Amino acid sequence: MPLSPRELLEKELESVVRDIDAIEYQIASDPPDTTGELLRLREIQRTYRGMAASLKQAIALEDSHFIA
Repeated sequence: MPLSPRELLEKELESVVRDIDAIEYQIASDPPDTTGELLRLREIQRTYRGMAASLKQAIALEDSHFIA
């Protein structure tokens, strides 16, 4: 059975959150050798956090369409 739009968004959000956590784990367990590498990883995290926020907004919109 195909997933609903909300379920697809939630699945993508879970994936993005896992990626954010994986980057944090990588930084903590195997710190980058240079500041530049650390800054790149943090920038990737920032981008993924933006994606997570957008997905949360999309889920909220989907919920409001369902209610309306």
